[in-house]
Amino acid sequence: MYGLPEDFDPGTFVGCDFETVTFALNAIHLTLGAEHSVTFTHHVRYRLEPGADLRDDVLPITVSSLPALIGRSVERAEVRRPGDLVLHFEGGGMLLAEDDDAHYESYSVRTPAGEIFV
Repeated sequence: MYGLPEDFDPGTFVGCDFETVTFALNAIHLTLGAEHSVTFTHHVRYRLEPGADLRDDVLPITVSSLPALIGRSVERAEVRRPGDLVLHFEGGGMLLAEDDDAHYESYSVRTPAGEIFV
C-alpha cells in the first residue's frame, strides 16, 4: 500500500538470525534477532532452498513449512519494486514480503530505525 521509503536500507537485515515465527489468526510474525522483525497481514511467500518452488502461506495458517528457515542467517537483502522486500538466507532460502494490496497494509518491518508499515 505505502511502499518502502526511498532511503530504506535492506542491508540492516544482513547478519540477522531468523529466530521465531508466530502464527496468529490475522498475522504471521517473524523475529530476526533482538531488533528486527517482519509481520505479514495477509500472506508470506518463501523458498526453503535454491530452485525450490515458491510457497505461499495465506492467513489463516493451518500448515506451514516456514519454520524450516528458523536458525538461518540473512546473507543478502534487497528491495524489489517500491515495496517488496526480499531476504536471502544461508542455504539458499528466501523470504518475499510483497506490497501487493492497494487498499490495506501488506506487512510491516521493525528495525533499529523504527517501524515501517507497507
